[in-house]
Amino acid sequence: MKGISARRIKIKLGEVWESPNLHVLFTKEEDVIVARCLDFTISSHGKNEKEALEFLGAALKEYVLTAVEDKALDILYDSAQNKYWRMFNDLEARTNIADLKKSFNKSIKFFTIDSAKEIRPDISYA
Repeated sequence: MKGISARRIKIKLGEVWESPNLHVLFTKEEDVIVARCLDFTISSHGKNEKEALEFLGAALKEYVLTAVEDKALDILYDSAQNKYWRMFNDLEARTNIADLKKSFNKSIKFFTIDSAKEIRPDISYA
């Protein structure tokens, strides 16, 4: 099993429900891509990330609807094993570092220490 990418997603069921951020780990296993939702220990697979995520979405929908039908919302959250969370965090950190470098490289031509001293930081939640 080789980690490919880590993504935060939301699943929306029409206008009825939208999830908070969910953590999805993509791995390559033999000839397929596996998408694991680490928040619910649900996985699916496909020939690429897009297909694996599409099948994972269908599995998540069934999981949530079953929990609602069985009145089992208190046990809905079922976290994945720590090894998957470590892999997710490592892949996400690598992506964040790469994004940070791209951001600096894109902006560096406009950036000077003197101009930055006068700017007030604008912070928002991601």
